[in-house]
Amino acid sequence: MSHENIELHDANLKSTTVDYVAQTVVLEIDYHPSEQSRDRIAASFKFSGVSTYNENSNIDELKKHSIFGNVTSWVPAIEFGTNYIYLARGFISITARRFEVINRA
Repeated sequence: MSHENIELHDANLKSTTVDYVAQTVVLEIDYHPSEQSRDRIAASFKFSGVSTYNENSNIDELKKHSIFGNVTSWVPAIEFGTNYIYLARGFISITARRFEVINRA
């Protein structure tokens, strides 16, 4: 599945790992693999060749919205560029050269 086809509405951001030396950001996200799916699958969203990373989030709101999904939407970069992930009361933007999704389910 192409990352442009991944829908993150109602997904849950579980954690973020930033490695400044390796220039990587890994988001642990549970998401619905299709619009019809009621169950979420666990995945790592790995951004490599990261040049900028910005996050403004409210931990209390992310926890409170985790039952329904604390990710409201995302706008992935088409090839390389800036990816925008909109959260309950916050956002993440990541400019990266590469992106991959590693499903764990």
